Amino acid sequence: LKYWPNPCLRLFLSGINSFSSHHGSMAKLRKVSDFVEEVRSRAGSSVSVSSLGHELYDVQRGSKSKSKGNPFTTHFIAAKELLAEQVLQRSNVGRVAVIGGGVAGVVTTRIFLEEGIDTTLYECTDKLGGVWAENYVGFGIQVPSALYEFPDEPLPEGWDFCSGVMIGNYIEQYARKHGVTGVAELNTRVTEIQNGSGGGYVLALEVDGRKMTEEFDLVVVATGVYGKQDKFIPNWPGSSSFKGQIIHCSDFLDLDITEDKHVISVGYGKSGFDCAQISAQQAKSSTLLFREAHWCVPRKILGLVPFEYATFSRFGAACLQPAYLVTGPFEKIVHSIPGFLSAFWWIVGQIFKTQFWMPRQCIPRKGFIADFWGGHGILPHPQFFSLVNSGKITATNSEIKEIKSESVVLASGEEKPCDIIIAATGYKPIRSFIPKDVQQLKEKDGFWLYRQMIHPEHPKLVFINSEVTTFTNITTPSIQARWLVELLAGHHKLPSNEDMYAEIKKMQDWKRRTMPNAGPARAYMIQTHQVHYYDQLLKDMGASIRRKTGNIFMRALKEVFDPYRPRDFCSILTGEFKHCQGELATSTQWSFAKEGFVVLLGVGILCGMGHIFTTGLKTQYAQFQYRQ
Repeated sequence: LKYWPNPCLRLFLSGINSFSSHHGSMAKLRKVSDFVEEVRSRAGSSVSVSSLGHELYDVQRGSKSKSKGNPFTTHFIAAKELLAEQVLQRSNVGRVAVIGGGVAGVVTTRIFLEEGIDTTLYECTDKLGGVWAENYVGFGIQVPSALYEFPDEPLPEGWDFCSGVMIGNYIEQYARKHGVTGVAELNTRVTEIQNGSGGGYVLALEVDGRKMTEEFDLVVVATGVYGKQDKFIPNWPGSSSFKGQIIHCSDFLDLDITEDKHVISVGYGKSGFDCAQISAQQAKSSTLLFREAHWCVPRKILGLVPFEYATFSRFGAACLQPAYLVTGPFEKIVHSIPGFLSAFWWIVGQIFKTQFWMPRQCIPRKGFIADFWGGHGILPHPQFFSLVNSGKITATNSEIKEIKSESVVLASGEEKPCDIIIAATGYKPIRSFIPKDVQQLKEKDGFWLYRQMIHPEHPKLVFINSEVTTFTNITTPSIQARWLVELLAGHHKLPSNEDMYAEIKKMQDWKRRTMPNAGPARAYMIQTHQVHYYDQLLKDMGASIRRKTGNIFMRALKEVFDPYRPRDFCSILTGEFKHCQGELATSTQWSFAKEGFVVLLGVGILCGMGHIFTTGLKTQYAQFQYRQ
């Protein structure tokens, strides 16, 4: 409901005031009495919850005051029970620092603020949004908008595959609406995390050349795996003698620099494809240079089925090789059939190759699954391979051996004229600010954490969306941040250190056995097994893993075949799953065998009805023929 009646508001405010006075002696817990008085003074006969919460929540840039927490929930007429006191009592956490202002940092801060927890977000640039604040010319999301949105704030219709600028504005608006802007310290670099007193941490900060420190009880690292400060450009031989420009793709901000120039985009990923395609508009020549080709996925398989039905549904996850650590009976049956899934994915690869009309040099050497678990997954623009086949873009399978003043020499011996090199060569997160003893825990194939978030020896240094890769990169930190705040409030518990190490060891053994091509990305590799990963987090906090709605047949059908989208997890982000009928799991959550049985039964009934119908038609036709 958009408005609350005033008597209900007064009752709620009275409860909040009692809460504040009863716990006023707790130094670390923020009082909300001043906030309540301001609400009372400004509330009329009817109050717009969203606008009032937004107006009081925002703090002007440069102000020293912090948000005192939003005591409203925008979805229910009931008062929201803030978790700040429980978090302080159960985990001794009163102040939280979030490092990184991208989607992960924004949604984490939003969740902590709504629970009344004193939270500060640190972002080293002058704008929230992370990679969406600024990037290469023409950048955008490579998925439908319904797969890249905040669970509680759906994107407008018609935003599928929209521009990065639109997503950046959307993130900024979301941050303002939920008070994140008011607690964000922009242009503030975290230079070091030092061990503090009481198990907390001291952050060494740098602002406009000034150095300072702040102490926190919990630190969340939400810098992601694609930070602009971590951009990687290879040190090619001869770079210093090059008369042209060598830039990282994230710095390719002006298309005009390519006009009438020979442009080489290096890298076989989404950004490499985009830079080559955009450069081709006005460059003298546009070349995509790559050492190894990777499999691409069409937006619609065979031009009919949106790709998300094959990747983000339970059916798609069940067919994915290798099988996840925890599997249901259907998955076990499918994976036990010799050669079935290998043949299935070979056919999928042939379909993709034919659908794109891939030129020979762009056909991957590895099979689809082997390449996929190397951390590759590209949804190219529908016109990309047409431009390659027409010669507008030159796709070259080689690498740079040497750079000369006005050309590059390839490993194949070919020499290409070149004025601009765009390095779409990815990112290498360094995170030099992490404590040295934590940095030393990183292995050759990555940083192994419990639930991709917590190291057993450092439970108050938490990594949100920074040691995990999935394809719905807003949903993942939304669920992770809710999991974390419920943990801090004591609604679920971490296993013992011994048990956490055992869980990590199981994950290590599984990935090292099944993902030989993942390299340093192996530890954070989840990809489209994200459905299973989300299930683990939901089960931990007692939330139902069954997120679809409808009658018994439609719900079962959607649970099996319908993709899981961010909006399916709206009540998880807000915490309202604890009050919604059917969303709080009170017992063991079984596999989806029941849903599978209902689907098979429904299909059987439909087939039976179809048989009866066709039999009836044949009988009627036979009688008609006899009469004739």
